[in-house]
Amino acid sequence: MGIESTARADVLPRAHAVAGLREVDAEEWDALVPPGRGGLRRAQLLAWQECELAALRSRPLVVRGRSGELLAAAPGYLYELDVVAVQESWVARLLQALRVVRPRLLTMRVLELGCAVPDSPPFLHAPWVDTVEAAERLLDGALREADAEQVDMLIVQDFPDDAPWRRAFRERGFSRIPMHPTIVVDVVWDSFDEYLAAMRANYRRRARTVLKRSAHLTPELVEDFSPLADELSRLWRCVFDRATEYRRELLPPAYFAAAAADDATRVLLLRRDDASIASFAVLYDDAPVLHFFSCGFEAAAGQEEGAYFRLLYEIVRVGIEEGYEEINLGMTTAEPKYDVGGRPLPVASWMRHRSRLLHRSFAALGAGPFAPEAPEPRHVFKD
Repeated sequence: MGIESTARADVLPRAHAVAGLREVDAEEWDALVPPGRGGLRRAQLLAWQECELAALRSRPLVVRGRSGELLAAAPGYLYELDVVAVQESWVARLLQALRVVRPRLLTMRVLELGCAVPDSPPFLHAPWVDTVEAAERLLDGALREADAEQVDMLIVQDFPDDAPWRRAFRERGFSRIPMHPTIVVDVVWDSFDEYLAAMRANYRRRARTVLKRSAHLTPELVEDFSPLADELSRLWRCVFDRATEYRRELLPPAYFAAAAADDATRVLLLRRDDASIASFAVLYDDAPVLHFFSCGFEAAAGQEEGAYFRLLYEIVRVGIEEGYEEINLGMTTAEPKYDVGGRPLPVASWMRHRSRLLHRSFAALGAGPFAPEAPEPRHVFKD
């Protein structure tokens, strides 16, 4: 996977991998994270490392100046990816059948740059460092690390196409892989009532029906949710087991306990009269953006109590009442997120496989059978 770097050696030193995020001071790492990209903060990345993903190991990349100051960085992870299990499709089912003969078909070692929050370019740098040069240095460092670790695939995810690094990726042999768009709500209302009043009649009627149907559920924002870690993990697993669009890592109780230690992370609960949890959402304060990270609920709660739809409206309510400018609702289950007023923000990953044949195959699959369907956003609000 050798490369010819186009980055200028006289501007930034080479990037190198370190043995984990704990090798980097939290204050110096977080100083590089701009507003709206809080998923890249050290505490949040450390929490994600508690997820269950085969052979997961942290390998962040750093660029340091002559005096040891941190000039640029990117979170990096080594893990084993089961390509067949990530998505439900006819291609995945066919490949799964072929595993009778080849049990490890399309199971590969991966080095990934990025975080679990879509629309979060992973290249961090000091304000006085050029964005493109920082990305080039970090990409070159990632390719050297991929060689050293003998990984099969290098992935960088997920960010919009207007990011300034397309040329750097192309020059290094990466291919663009379209992902499901992340759904964003632009907060332009002063109250939840004003938000409802701005809707077209059919969407307002739908919202009021959901609110009435789920009136027995009481929203509650919880800052220290570590005592709930086991139940949150159980409810999250209920959603994971039903997922067809995308599934990869598992979130055990240890993840929720670690996330609770980050002051920017809260959980929005919908409780029944008996105090049981019908559904929950992990919310992340990243002003001016409110991020919706994950949720959980049993199938019956969604079908009989409207717990998921109510949860989305309550997330919007939190965003409005707490003065956020934008709510990032994430990539999956787009239809109900469009119904609450979300708009699609297209994002893509960039991929390079060490085998040219497999690289071309994955690029073709990513742009073909595995490509997400074109978004069909709603016209929710009045002109």
